Amino acid sequence: MQIKEIVKEGTVSGTFLVLESQWRVARNGSPFAALRIGDRSGEIALKVWEITEEVFRDLAKGKVLKLRATAKNFNGILQLEANGKEEFFQVCREGEFDPASFLPTTTVKLEDLWAIVDRVRADLKTKPYQLLIEYFFADPEFRQKFTRAPAALKIHHAYLGGLLEHTAGVVTLCRAAADYYPGVNRDLLLTGALLHDVGKVDSYTSQPMIEGTDPGRLIGHLVLGVQMVSAAISAIRQQQGEEAFPVAAELPLLHLLVSHHGKMEWGSPLEPALLEACLLHQADNMDAEAAKFREAIAKHPSGGGNWTAYNTILKRSVYLTDLEEPESDPRALGSSE
Repeated sequence: MQIKEIVKEGTVSGTFLVLESQWRVARNGSPFAALRIGDRSGEIALKVWEITEEVFRDLAKGKVLKLRATAKNFNGILQLEANGKEEFFQVCREGEFDPASFLPTTTVKLEDLWAIVDRVRADLKTKPYQLLIEYFFADPEFRQKFTRAPAALKIHHAYLGGLLEHTAGVVTLCRAAADYYPGVNRDLLLTGALLHDVGKVDSYTSQPMIEGTDPGRLIGHLVLGVQMVSAAISAIRQQQGEEAFPVAAELPLLHLLVSHHGKMEWGSPLEPALLEACLLHQADNMDAEAAKFREAIAKHPSGGGNWTAYNTILKRSVYLTDLEEPESDPRALGSSE
């Protein structure tokens, strides 16, 4: 059984990865374990009552368990429960499971996402930005890392391929904005869109689960991205001369990278001071917000009514209309055309 198949109360059995594991004490003084377990289809809370320290050690983060528990409704949300005095789980050894079974992955074809990115690359006309984008995206090793990286741990696109999917969405929105608004430096905006989250390739790891790296947790993807882009610009200048990448092209681009979260309280060291920085921030935020809604809808079971379950990230439920969907646009994300 997969997590997405747990839709009602009853007995649950399956193989799951422990994502979080905490020792807690109830109001009556009895210890219990509060876990989150998951597979590539989703995650769910697991409470283990009457637990001992010996059992708790076997429920550590990163363990893969063959589990039998009971799904119960708690305040309108399903969670799993088990008794620590019973033999409700077995720890799987390496080789007894496929690690890929526990890592969520983009549902969009990778080749379609790369076609969007590479089409934007080919359209760049400004030489310094051409050189910079080729430095990254013409490198097979970088492309492999970029393909696999998630865009976040929890909030949006938090799955393998999420960074590529998010980047394709942001560049698509920025390309439309550059076509519509006069006075936009198209190549500056699109280069910023392609590189705005480049630091995330070093911010997350997916072995054995998606979590933050030490550089990602201590420095953050914005700073890592600026470091990576600055190092690339220095390499280009060393290879082709200082004039290959003038400061007039460097500073606006770095501003786009450090300001793309839009507000200081959202993690930006600076707020956008360029039209292109404003557009990049709005595109980044729009794609992230749309992803939150789409993921909430995707988790909603068929026949589950018009309202999704309460979404802790959006802090609301999402309403699904009864309108019939029009035929899909071949230009939409994920299209092979």
